[in-house]
Amino acid sequence: MSHHVPGYGAKRILFRIILPFALLFSIATVTFWLLSSYLIGRYLQDDLRQQMVRVAGVISQSGYVLNPLILLQMKEVINAEIILFDEQGRIVNSTIAGGTVDAVARELANGFRAGNGGEPIIEFQGLRYKTITQSLTIAGRGQAFLCLWKPVEEADQLRSRIFVTTGWLALVGILAMTLAGYLIVRTITLPVEELVGVTGRIAENDFSQRAVVRSNDEIGLLARSFNRMIDQLQDYEKRLVESEKMATAGRMAAGLAHEIRNPLTSIKMFVQVLHGRLQGQRDNQQMIASLLQEIERLERIIEQIVERARPGELHRRRGNINEQLAELLALAAPSLQAGNIRLESRLSDALPELSYDPEKMKQVFWNLLNNSREAMPKGGMIEISSAPLPDGVEITFADSGLGIQDGNVDLCFKSFYSTKPEGLGLGLSTSRKIVEKHGGTLELANRARGGAVATIHLPVEKGSHEQHSGD
Repeated sequence: MSHHVPGYGAKRILFRIILPFALLFSIATVTFWLLSSYLIGRYLQDDLRQQMVRVAGVISQSGYVLNPLILLQMKEVINAEIILFDEQGRIVNSTIAGGTVDAVARELANGFRAGNGGEPIIEFQGLRYKTITQSLTIAGRGQAFLCLWKPVEEADQLRSRIFVTTGWLALVGILAMTLAGYLIVRTITLPVEELVGVTGRIAENDFSQRAVVRSNDEIGLLARSFNRMIDQLQDYEKRLVESEKMATAGRMAAGLAHEIRNPLTSIKMFVQVLHGRLQGQRDNQQMIASLLQEIERLERIIEQIVERARPGELHRRRGNINEQLAELLALAAPSLQAGNIRLESRLSDALPELSYDPEKMKQVFWNLLNNSREAMPKGGMIEISSAPLPDGVEITFADSGLGIQDGNVDLCFKSFYSTKPEGLGLGLSTSRKIVEKHGGTLELANRARGGAVATIHLPVEKGSHEQHSGD
């Protein structure tokens, strides 16, 4: 048996959303970091070259290139070695002590004359220099060359710091965007994860669960739709259970009726024969007559059980529902008065005609009246009223009895549920089914001043004709 893991699907969605975006942003950020570091390095090199070219131009145009003291002062200012050599590569003046620089200067001079000098990077005494060579003419000496050697260590360190700093910034940006993306996506996946958890618990037959509605967006609409679906499923499940109960009761009633009717019919025939043979025996005939009455009562009980378990087809006709209510009032008044129950009626004269089954609705009215009477064993009052509605008719049965216990209305409509020891628990459930087959509703409620009220809404079927239908 597999076990559901709540939130597993939502986490997968979270990772499937955030990981591609985090990877894409990381690639873009690293690419930008490397490209910006390269461009900044190139910019620094170009700026250094331009500075060296400008300095070399200024020095070459001055008349102080042969003064060692002036060159040393310039070296401190521009932070670069200054070397002046003649056309043969011999050192004329230099800020570097010693003659070891002659070979390097001669190589630079030869390269410059050949057009290959440019701005090479050289190593001298363990240091790396960027060089700029420029030709000039010295009075009394002829053609010469001025060379600036700029240490590149500072520039390399600056580029390295820029590279590392921008790298850290890129990393922080990646982490910040990943976190921000996670939080944003989490606002979407959290309701989905909760919904997955709710579905898992519902799959374990816990139908009390409901999705939490956190917003009015698509996720919120999904949660609301899910809750409505669960409510409808519960309603369908209740109706299915009720239908199965009624179907089972119908089959049992039909089977019992078949098994009981045959021997009961034979018994009735024998009793009738015996009643005829006992002519002149008054006491015995009275006993036989009582026995026949009880047999007939058993037959009526069987018919009622079958009728209540299987409401059957509707035989509709068009008419005024007040006809059945007036008949009910006339028949019930004597027995109600005997039970110290006062009956009041308020039947509207403006009722529209309905398409209904008179016998079925009479069964509903009798059932509601009996329930009200049995709820007032010491007497009371029953109010029966009818009134027109914009789309139909409203009929109410109100009493001053004990009311609905604990206010549990749904329990009253369950099949085989009854608070009376001799009750079958089919009256209200059958009545509701009959009303619903007419397209109406039957509702129960407690009254504020005591007792209960049953309200029936029956719709008007415009344009319908007298018919016999199975609905």
